[in-house]
Amino acid sequence: MKFFARSAIVLLALYGMVFAIGDAYLVHEDAPMWVALAFVGVFIVAQFALSPMIIEWVFSIDWDASALPTAHRQFVERLCAEHGLPPIRVGLIHSGTPNAFSFGRFRKDARVVITQGLLDILTESETNAVLAHEVGHIEHYDFAVMTLAAAAPLLLYQMYVWGRGVKNLRAVAWCAYLAYIVGQFLVLTLNRTREYWADHFSAECTHAPGDLASALVKIAYGMVKMDGQYRESLKTGSAADKKALKTQHQLGGAIALMGIANLNSAASLALGMANPQQAAAVMRWDLVNPWARVYEMNSTHPLTALRVRALNDTAEEMHMPVAYPLPDGAEGRKMRWGAFPIEFFFWVAPFVCTAALLFEGFFRRAIHAAGIQLPSELTPWLLIAAGATWAMRIMFRYRGSFEAKNIQQLLEDLDVSQMTPRAVELRGEIVGNGVPGAFWSPDLVIQDETGMMFVLYRSSIPLGRLFFAMTDAYRFIGEQVVVRGWYRRGLRPYVELSDIRATVTKSAPISGSGPVSLFSQSTLDAAAASHPEELHQRSYSRWIQLGVSAVVVCVGVAWLML
Repeated sequence: MKFFARSAIVLLALYGMVFAIGDAYLVHEDAPMWVALAFVGVFIVAQFALSPMIIEWVFSIDWDASALPTAHRQFVERLCAEHGLPPIRVGLIHSGTPNAFSFGRFRKDARVVITQGLLDILTESETNAVLAHEVGHIEHYDFAVMTLAAAAPLLLYQMYVWGRGVKNLRAVAWCAYLAYIVGQFLVLTLNRTREYWADHFSAECTHAPGDLASALVKIAYGMVKMDGQYRESLKTGSAADKKALKTQHQLGGAIALMGIANLNSAASLALGMANPQQAAAVMRWDLVNPWARVYEMNSTHPLTALRVRALNDTAEEMHMPVAYPLPDGAEGRKMRWGAFPIEFFFWVAPFVCTAALLFEGFFRRAIHAAGIQLPSELTPWLLIAAGATWAMRIMFRYRGSFEAKNIQQLLEDLDVSQMTPRAVELRGEIVGNGVPGAFWSPDLVIQDETGMMFVLYRSSIPLGRLFFAMTDAYRFIGEQVVVRGWYRRGLRPYVELSDIRATVTKSAPISGSGPVSLFSQSTLDAAAASHPEELHQRSYSRWIQLGVSAVVVCVGVAWLML
């Protein structure tokens, strides 16, 4: 019932905005809005009617009954019988990326599709839990609900497009555009709510919430692993092989748009290596740090940590074992707001000032034509504000003295964020290129005795990252290094590189050498070593950014003095 209530509230909010803006238009009967709104209605109906055929045309789905293991087919048949659903067709896509999705219009024509990659990495009970999740979408009429929800932002956008050309409606039109932006986020919120509801349905049907929790973590890890292997494979093979690889990769990406999980919300779990203890350590930050909710706002799927916690709650209600123990009690659920408002100000202020500067520059004539007089000194003041706020943001993000830490200590830090870093020094082995980028990747993965961590090389110089990748990045792989940088948390935890040192073996070029990834075997030939060499690389990104900001401020000051 709580998931139904959440969905209803979001739908009411969406259409409340539509009707509020629509009423404002009705006051002005001279605006021919019915054409625009009718177009949206026809478009939505056509999309709803044709989408199943389009999906079957886009994806090569094997509907043969023998393609799916008998146990899974019988499980779906039993589930349909128990819930009074018409028989549901289950198909298989021969893709290595683990995922699953359902599609259709109503219950009678709904279908479920899983990938071969999912069957390869999950146990029978975990696969059944995923199938139950997809049946849950069918049980809850999610195809119709999400189509209905998606129509609201389109209606608002049409109101904006048609109203902005009418003098008396411009203010209302811009309100409609703002409501359209809010509506997009509300649709995403509704989609995430439907995912929670389908998870809950799966847990109730299988009586094993831990199976779906385990499946979600394995799928997340498997998606990242497959993406890394794909990028690594692009450096070898014929043109035909590369084309086939790209086709498979695009297929996996398309499935992820509709699937039970997506790559963006899964990236951090690559560090968990599908191990319950390690994965739980990675997920704790997502539960209590406000920045995790900020990143989730633009996602179709909830963060995996939040889904696992919800499944853990269901498991406890059913007196079932928990697959991935997460922090519980008040401390495990309480948001750690701390300095979040200050961090958010320093994060957003430069973008607001820069946007205001660009808006004033591009639309000055239009603003004057509307009878609004802007101060003559507005542009230089905006330049100064943009440069100064960018400089403050950089100084806020790059602070602290480097302290020796291990990776486990970093993953347990719940207060770190993009804006509140930890200046750290790590010692360990570079085990591969960053995930998911593998081929010509400037990013690395470091491992010590407590875990693994991404190392990001950032450059403010055009092509600087590519140059580092092609000249030095791969030489660190397999070597013991000392990394200094700033530990941050975003969609994934990482250390932004300040400098990296290692004593490496200088090798003569050999056939087959080149970069490797976290999920591939090294191709460097130790037998070709000649002599040790001190290798040291440094990033100057923050100093370049500060220099550019200072130049912008100086230009603004000079402008005022002229």
